[in-house]
Amino acid sequence: MRWIKFIYEQYLNDLEQKTEETDKIEISKKNIENLREAQNLLKKQIKDTSTEPKIGDVFLINSLYFSISDTEECPYEVFIVSPYWELASDKDLIADGKERRWVIENLVRYVEEEVLEKSIKVDELKKEDIKIMQDFVNEGKNLPDNRVGLSYIEGKGSYQELFKESERKRSLFLMPDLGYEAYVEEEITINLSPYITELEIMLSRRLAAASFDSLIISEYGDITKEGKNLVVYFNEKYAGTLSRVYVEDALIFEGFLPKKLIFKSKLRHPQTLNEILKIEQL
Repeated sequence: MRWIKFIYEQYLNDLEQKTEETDKIEISKKNIENLREAQNLLKKQIKDTSTEPKIGDVFLINSLYFSISDTEECPYEVFIVSPYWELASDKDLIADGKERRWVIENLVRYVEEEVLEKSIKVDELKKEDIKIMQDFVNEGKNLPDNRVGLSYIEGKGSYQELFKESERKRSLFLMPDLGYEAYVEEEITINLSPYITELEIMLSRRLAAASFDSLIISEYGDITKEGKNLVVYFNEKYAGTLSRVYVEDALIFEGFLPKKLIFKSKLRHPQTLNEILKIEQL
């Protein structure tokens, strides 16, 4: 499987090269004036020749490719796509555009019209292929066996999995720039016990007679006890951010953090939760 390793390394080199090229751009007063003139001219040209985005259109923004999958309302639904189709998994669809071959990834995002104005249209995919991927994502229909990538065992560090994780993170990092604002839930409840059964029993016995503050002010926000539950009220730095929540080594939540996260657990003290809670912002 050396060829997959080679393709993955090419993918990483491509991303690194594009980042370096962006970092090397020098801005001067003259450059800014020329840029403004070019922008004004471009806006005039776009106004004269603009067309509505179509299903299947492939765009590029900040080294990220996406294809329009729904144009009924804005923000538009899109699939993340990549020219590195060799890294497709068995849950991705390989499809030919007018210019090149793509992998339509099992990653759905949303974009505003202003994002399309900043993006470059690079290719077109067939509506039929977008529909195949929509049916797979929304209805669980099978993808054509001869148009998918290789399967892999999750958690084993395969190159397809590394590629998928990179694409997922890159597209989520770009979500604010892509015009998507996540709705921040007021509260979410998680049953913590299944994740830390043995640790929970040990801590409950060891700390049964200990004295702790009923309110802990942590870097994540306020941790307190309400009834039988431990509760985290996230501060402005964390509430609404895309994050992973760990307790010890167990991943218990991934997504946009609510304002209030409720833990059902036998743990009795906010301090205990504070010691084993870890949040990784994406």
